[in-house]
Amino acid sequence: MSFGYLIEKIANAPFEARPFEHLHLRQFFSPEHFRQIVDAPEVSLQSCASDAELIDRLVAAGYEPIPFPGTTNSIGEYLDWHATRSAVNTNQVTCEGIGMVFRLKRPCTEVLRDVNDFFASADFLRTLTDKFGLDPHAVHGDMGLQKYLDGYEISPHPDVRRKALTWMINVNPAADSERLDYHTHYLEFVPERRYVMEYWRYNPGSDRCWVPWGWCRTVKRQTENNSVVIFAPADDTMHAVVARYDHLRTQRTQLYGNLWYNAEGPEFKPFFQDFEIGSTGRMANDRVSRGTPVG
Repeated sequence: MSFGYLIEKIANAPFEARPFEHLHLRQFFSPEHFRQIVDAPEVSLQSCASDAELIDRLVAAGYEPIPFPGTTNSIGEYLDWHATRSAVNTNQVTCEGIGMVFRLKRPCTEVLRDVNDFFASADFLRTLTDKFGLDPHAVHGDMGLQKYLDGYEISPHPDVRRKALTWMINVNPAADSERLDYHTHYLEFVPERRYVMEYWRYNPGSDRCWVPWGWCRTVKRQTENNSVVIFAPADDTMHAVVARYDHLRTQRTQLYGNLWYNAEGPEFKPFFQDFEIGSTGRMANDRVSRGTPVG
């Protein structure tokens, strides 16, 4: 199965400027290919009666829990949290949820194997590096089909400096997926917090960090199914996710990938608390102030 037409789409796509430079392509796959992807049994799982049943079905379909920002890869820890929602997120104090991400490690359906081969190909890597002006010899790729369970949350962040590129394709199986509350936010700092971005700009030896939701405002969300967003992380590439939905009926599903610089990132890694002026507090009120689209 050939996906070569996607290379031409990326190569010819114009960049969008707000809230930061990125590609946003709608109707990315052909209708036929997209339907085959979302109809694959690994993507369109049957409804489940419990969290434990859902996880059993994910494992049986070839998924494995993976370490992922803002999540746990411990099934027991996730089940305990999701049952009570009382545990503290030990990964990030800017988040309330404790999510879990599963990656499809053993695709059985032909279309999903072909998709994996395409996105891991040298042609796709060259297309991305050419489009974003990256040295293909300085980066390596990482991608996969992923499902994100309820509670998954990453507060606003621009990505660490070692990440050279991020891309996300919505392949959600639910007919009403665009109305569900699990889509990626693309944000900008509120004016009184723009000094954080300026610090990153003038201190390239300092890595970037997650910040509370209240420090940013959402400009848009990637709700469209069969859409892809691609961007090269920079000081202004703020994005975030919070998933609050019934994952027993359907799951947030993406083809997700990164390019990573082969060289190590900076060792100095400040936290958001280091950017507070005259306070060492953890901004408990800010962290629950969700972004609202402004255009």
